[in-house]
Amino acid sequence: MIVYPNASKDVETTEFPYAELFRDLASAVCQPNAVLVTYGYGFGDDHVNRVIRDMLTIPSTHLAVIAFSDPDGRIEAFCDSVARPDQITLLLGNHFGDLQILVDHYLPKAAIDRVTWRMVELLGRRSGSAASSSPSEPPTGDSL
Repeated sequence: MIVYPNASKDVETTEFPYAELFRDLASAVCQPNAVLVTYGYGFGDDHVNRVIRDMLTIPSTHLAVIAFSDPDGRIEAFCDSVARPDQITLLLGNHFGDLQILVDHYLPKAAIDRVTWRMVELLGRRSGSAASSSPSEPPTGDSL
């Protein structure tokens, strides 16, 4: 089932299965300490914006908006309309919109767990590469 972009899209999304999906979205983001990251969403859909607006009424929630640009001004208008600048992180521009650049330069690197570290060490020993002479294992205990 597809909801085509038209004037009645807002009404069509209140029917099954979309009503359940929006209820799930609202219940996931409308709780304390929830964070919603949008990537490329232009804030042109009122039915989605309502859920985000409701989420931002909870002081501990946060919205991160990542997009190439805002040519129609809808992102800026939405952010101004909710008037909660401390709860919104806005990343606009080509360097943020390019997923590879975003991952390589702005998002945190994944932590390597003890199992992965051990696997790298074993593979290094098998191949006889420099990885076998890698530094000792990472610290043990609660630091991992």
